[in-house]
Amino acid sequence: MYDITLIFPHSPFLINDAVMPPLGILYLSAQLKLEGYDVQCLDLGLGHKKEEADSDIIGISFTTPQRFEAYELARWFRSKGKVVIAGGPHPTHMPEECLKNGFNCVVRGEAEEIIVNIVENIKRKQFKTVYISCETGANHIVFPDRLALDVKKYSYTIGNRAATVILTSRSCPFHCSFCSKISSTFRMQSAEHTVEEIFYLAETFDYSAFMIFDDVFIADRKRLETIVNMVKYDDFLFRCFGRANLLTREICSLLKTMGVIEVGIGIESGSDRILQHNLKGTTRKLNTAAVLNLRQAGIRAKAFLIVGLPGETEETVKETKLWIEEAKPDDIDVSILQPMPGSLLFNDPKRFGLTFTYNDDPLWYKGKPGEYKSSCSTKELSAQRLIELRNELEDIYKDKKLLK
Repeated sequence: MYDITLIFPHSPFLINDAVMPPLGILYLSAQLKLEGYDVQCLDLGLGHKKEEADSDIIGISFTTPQRFEAYELARWFRSKGKVVIAGGPHPTHMPEECLKNGFNCVVRGEAEEIIVNIVENIKRKQFKTVYISCETGANHIVFPDRLALDVKKYSYTIGNRAATVILTSRSCPFHCSFCSKISSTFRMQSAEHTVEEIFYLAETFDYSAFMIFDDVFIADRKRLETIVNMVKYDDFLFRCFGRANLLTREICSLLKTMGVIEVGIGIESGSDRILQHNLKGTTRKLNTAAVLNLRQAGIRAKAFLIVGLPGETEETVKETKLWIEEAKPDDIDVSILQPMPGSLLFNDPKRFGLTFTYNDDPLWYKGKPGEYKSSCSTKELSAQRLIELRNELEDIYKDKKLLK
């Protein structure tokens, strides 16, 4: 029997929920094993079953759209006499809801620094209902325990190569209205620590392509320059995210030298009024320049767009269409706004003039082609009209091959 079983639920709102390994539980596994504990990791999206759990202590890490399966799992494990811990983005912001739905205790924030203490408290039957994490320096976090799951079973590719995901920072230094953060301070691990992990993955698992899943990988130019100088002679490919106001010609040139072949940009809207109202900190002009800078560097630009942000109208959606036609990003991803617990929009919708329902349908968080739903409406657009406008953008501007 293991000391603890860590579980990641299904993601039925995604086209494929076995694309990237759940690093959250793998970070915890690594920390626990460092302290001598026996850990079992199960990813239900990869095909594991809850019946495989072989511990009296169960930790479940989940996001808001996964919460209903997480609650079912918690109640089922409680009926078997297990102690069940909730962790991850949703429990961080909705701890009382988790406790009411089957969990014995909740971790708010990052758990690496306190997970050992929690396990020991549970074993002594002296645990609290809510634990608040201590945010540690990014360089002190051990690499995720990728040996705990069969990472080769995940199906993610970059440039026709099998790829895997890495994180090189925690949180984000910006404050968009729709964003929800699990930790309050932005921390970046050193270039040396980052490159060490890249070479570990190359040598241990034979990966040569990496998805850097940081919100803003390019936030520190000096760190980026050091990373580029340390990997530029190796045959690596990368994909990452970047903010338009940071994607200068110089930064794009560095990314090209590093081996980055695509950058995802949170464009959100083609309307300056929408961007300003939702505290994005970018402009239509900056967004266009970012796409152009990437194109000139020979890097694909993928624009992430949101339909239904507060203030959205038929006219602002037309502005988004015109922006797509003007900037010509290589790819787009169009979502409908769904306020996330912990975000400004969720916590104070009246401030932004937003109406939404926090309901029992997880599918409205992302959606599959033809299955999009909306929990929101703006002053001028109904939930159904937002769906129609979102689908219209995708139908006109999205390469259908990319929807498979």
